[in-house]
Formats: sequence, structure tokens, C-alpha cells
Amino acid sequence: MDLRQIECFLCLYRNGGMTRAAAELGIVQSALSTQLAKLEKTLKVQLFERSSRGVTPTAAGVDLYKMLLPLSKEVESVRQRMLDLSGGTSGLIRVGTVPSLGASIVPRALSLYSADNRDVTIRLTEAYSAGLVERLDAGELDVAIVNLIQPVRSLETTPLVSEELVLVTASDSPLRSVEFNDLSIDTLIVPSLGQGLRAIIDPVLKKRGPAARPRLEMDALTPTLELVKSGAWATILPISAIAHELDAGALSVRRIHADMQRQLVVVNHPRRPLSLAAQRFVAALAAEAHDAVTRAQRFMKSLKPQRK
Repeated sequence: MDLRQIECFLCLYRNGGMTRAAAELGIVQSALSTQLAKLEKTLKVQLFERSSRGVTPTAAGVDLYKMLLPLSKEVESVRQRMLDLSGGTSGLIRVGTVPSLGASIVPRALSLYSADNRDVTIRLTEAYSAGLVERLDAGELDVAIVNLIQPVRSLETTPLVSEELVLVTASDSPLRSVEFNDLSIDTLIVPSLGQGLRAIIDPVLKKRGPAARPRLEMDALTPTLELVKSGAWATILPISAIAHELDAGALSVRRIHADMQRQLVVVNHPRRPLSLAAQRFVAALAAEAHDAVTRAQRFMKSLKPQRK
């Protein structure tokens, strides 16, 4: 096998069709077919089933893809590191973030970063922390921003920001003046099980007893906030997630427990060091996260801890 054959195989696997794969590689379909035939002859296995609707990987093709994907990412990492020696930023960076960063931190960071790094392509994925760690370990992401719930084995972690989780209501809601311990559990929206934030919230909910289970679980931030703004619901979020809403006066927050914190960390694979482009994007995200936390904390200074 040579690198060109591997590149052609991976591209065809991703695209599922000769036309799209050849276009992405910048070659004619006959050249792609030749490279694939050489690879199949070398390995003595059939890697794809051909049909009028495209190509489908065989069991051997699926296995080969899983084995080659981490290798291809390491080769790409080497190529990117060599480009970084020039001091410029270019290429593709694949970033994963947890949903709670999507309301304000990620859009602001993307806007500023893109203006100064026009030769960089960003592929952004939003998912749970556990899912992002799995994709990073598999070589599908270059870097991820996740909630640190437990140590992440085999990966490098760098602290990004630590912040308080707060009770969020609409500014004009009757729930605004209700302490968390007095709030009806039926009015509370929480993330679903498996979410990083839910792991932080659950110990507090369990103190109300085994029957204290919220009737609405929702992971999407935008519809959650829209329901909260209706005045009939409350939710629990990191303060940075609603910093811009606090600035606009649409939402109100109350402290739950001063030690109810979440820590965001930057995660990357030690065998695939971050490119200069990725390092600068992480720095932009970190700056926006710290700014959002600082702005939100202004709203917390006058709040007293919940009465016991």
C-alpha cells in the first residue's frame, strides 16, 4: 500500500460514489478505479460492492477503514505541522463542542477567528461530552471542548474555564422569586441522561427524594430557552450559556449552590498535536468563554445563597 492508494480508499469510503470521490481528489474516475484496483490486488480482498447507486464497503472494507483512519489523521497532522513552521494558518480543523457553548461563545469566537484566518476551514460538531471524546479518540476530531466529569484516559486535557450552574427563569416569570428548593419539579427542564450537565445536576435533584424526577428533558438549548422565556418553566444552565440573554434582560438567574460548578476542558490526542490554526481557534474560544463568565458573574454578585 502507498499513501495515494490509502487516500483514494478513504475518500471513496466517505463519499460512497466514484464521481464525488474523484471530484474531491481532483482526479478522473478511471485514475481512482486504478488506484483502488491496485489496493485490492495488494490486499487480496474486495473492498467495495459496485452498483448503479454507488459503492458499498464490504466487511473487509469496513475493517480496513477503521484501521486506516487513525493513521491517515496522523499523516495529516504531520503535514499540518510542517505547514505550521511557516508561521501561517491554513487547512482544515475539526472541532467538537458541547451544546451549552452554542448560544454565544462559539458564534462570537467563530466570527472573530474567521475574520483573521481566512485560509482555515472549520468543521464544527456539537454533541455530548462522551460522544465527542469517542470521536476524538477515533481520529474524527482534532480537538474538543467537553465537560470534565471524569478523567479522560489516553487523551490530553487542558482546563478552559470553571463556572457555576444557576437556576434560570424569565425576567417577568412568577418563578423568578422562587428558591430552588421550593420550586416545583414539574416546572424544571433538565438535560437528558448521559449529558455532562445532567451528571452535575442529578446529585442535587436526588436530595429531594427518589420521586423527584423532572417531566421535561431537553438537550437543545434554543428551544429550552424559548420555553423558559414563556414564564412557565425554569432550567439549570452554566452562566456562560445565557450571558448574552442576561445582557438583554430577557432572563433572570438565582444561585442554587455555590459549589455547583462545571469545568470545561480542551481535549486532544497526544499523538496528534494541535495545529497552529487549531491552537489559535482554541485560544479564541477560551477568550470568549472567560468573557462570558465574567459578564454573567456581574449578575451573580448581589445574589444570596439559597436558604436551607
